[in-house]
Amino acid sequence: MENKKTFGAYICRCRKGLGLTQKEFADKLFVTESAVSKWERGLSYPDITLLRDICAVLGVSEHELLTASEDVEARNAETLAKKYLALLRRVRWTQYILYGGTALICLICNLAVDHGLTWFWLVLTGELTGASLTLLPVLVKQYRGTVTLGGFTLSLELLLLAACLFSGGDWFLLASAGVLFGLGAVFLPVILRELPRPLGEHKAALYLGTETLLLCALLWAGGAYSGADWFPIPALPGTLFGLAFPWGWTLILRYAPIGRWWKGAACLGWTGVLLPLVNPVADRLVQWGGGSVAFPHAFWFRPDLTNWSNEWTFNENVLFLLWLCLAGAAALCVLRAVFGRKG
Repeated sequence: MENKKTFGAYICRCRKGLGLTQKEFADKLFVTESAVSKWERGLSYPDITLLRDICAVLGVSEHELLTASEDVEARNAETLAKKYLALLRRVRWTQYILYGGTALICLICNLAVDHGLTWFWLVLTGELTGASLTLLPVLVKQYRGTVTLGGFTLSLELLLLAACLFSGGDWFLLASAGVLFGLGAVFLPVILRELPRPLGEHKAALYLGTETLLLCALLWAGGAYSGADWFPIPALPGTLFGLAFPWGWTLILRYAPIGRWWKGAACLGWTGVLLPLVNPVADRLVQWGGGSVAFPHAFWFRPDLTNWSNEWTFNENVLFLLWLCLAGAAALCVLRAVFGRKG
């Protein structure tokens, strides 16, 4: 606390600012008028158990009372917080009125014009989609990002379903799978960041696993919608082979108990293992799906660096040179790991 006279003068100033007499102030604190007089004249301090009650009566914080001065920054922060909460309430009620009023008007109009609910479901699901981005974040207190993205995804799927049913189409499964895959690719990392342990320690694997499943679902929906016969053969094994690249890198970088240079060498080595298989696997998948390949690739490169005019040879040459670059980079990583540690 400040010295007694400063402390007493502060209490006196606050009391008079509220228009209270010493007796009225004492009655509110259940103490004698003489005790209040001694405080204000700087003869004594109030009992420490009375501090909270004094602050409540005078409308000041404990910090202001103990320092006998106004905490302007704290009061400004409290004022801004109150204004912010009031603004949130106004925004929330404004959205209630706008969304609810629009839905009610459209409901009445749809019933009056069509004698049933037809396009009203488009309006309702459209409003739900908008509310998931504007109203839901205001209402949610915890896991705001996850809940908002989940609400937006669900409402968008409902909007697509309503549009598909209203138009009499059969494209909902394809659109739904595409939306889930696209939103997952962008926003899934945000959701995974909020996962508790032990799941939170495997975010990369969960992200790749979820996106792999969603991509397979998208391929299935695309094949079913177009009536094509490329799913599951050759689309599914070809997709899984392509995903072997990022899956290998992720597992090595995240879980391999080795240093970063060894991890770099392992990732380059994994790429070097898969790269010679790209063309032969693609050829076999085409043949597996009923197609024909004039010159199938072998399971190792057959380059001819003196011949760059033929498309088949050109492809082999390029991939072989790329493989040599990967092998050289992997070797440099190994050398750095070995000799860097010794140095």
